[in-house]
Amino acid sequence: MTGVLDRSRPLLCFVHDAGNDRPPERLWAADDEAWSLVDMVQVRGKRLTAGGLEELTRGWVARLAGLPGRVIVNDRLDVALAAGADGVHLGQDDLPIGTARGLAPDGFLIGGSSHDREELLALQAAGADYAGLGAFSATPTKLEARPLDPVRAGLAGVVAGLEIPVLAIGGIEAATVGRALEVPAVTGVAVTRAIQAAEHPGAAILALSAALWAAWKAVRPPVRTR
Repeated sequence: MTGVLDRSRPLLCFVHDAGNDRPPERLWAADDEAWSLVDMVQVRGKRLTAGGLEELTRGWVARLAGLPGRVIVNDRLDVALAAGADGVHLGQDDLPIGTARGLAPDGFLIGGSSHDREELLALQAAGADYAGLGAFSATPTKLEARPLDPVRAGLAGVVAGLEIPVLAIGGIEAATVGRALEVPAVTGVAVTRAIQAAEHPGAAILALSAALWAAWKAVRPPVRTR
C-alpha cells in the first residue's frame, strides 16, 4: 500500500544518529509543540545491537505517542516491526523494497535512498512511499557522501512522473533549506545535526519548520484564481 504520504506540503524529518542506546533525554525534553512539527523521526543506530536499536525505537514511539510524527527505523525492517515503528528506511544495499512491502502491514511507510533522477523513479516504481535524496551538501554524518550536483543528477528540472515526496538530506540547516527546495523534485528535508547538535533542540525544530514553510511558499506559490 503506497501513497501514505503525498507531495501537497513540505515534510520535515529528523534523523537521530544514535551512537549508543541510552535514552536521548535532551531531545525528548523538547516540548510537544516542537515535536508536532516533525513528520518523521528516523532512528539510525549503525553501531547498536538489534536489541539496543529496538529499545531506542520503542522509546521514540512512546515519546511521539499522540503526536502526528511517525517513527522510522533505518535499515532494519525486523527491528521496526518488533518495536512497533511506523516504517523503515532502506538503503540500496538493504532488503529490496518489494520484499519489505510483502512483509509489512498495510500503511507501513517504506522509504529509500537516492542520488539522481533514475534512482528516484526506480524507488517509486518499486513501491517506496518517499525517497531521501543526497547528500545535498558535505556532512560529517556521512564523510564518504559526495555533494549533490542537481544538473549532473538530472534534477535541475521537473522530474516527469514523480509522485512520491523527496527529502533532501545531508548538511541541511535552517539557513540552507531554501536552496534545497529550489531543486524541483525536493518537497522536504531530513536533518540530523541541525537538531541533534543544537543547544536547544525544540527551538531548532521551530526554526527549521519556519524556514521550510517559508521556502515552500516561495518556490511553490499557490495557484491564483479569478
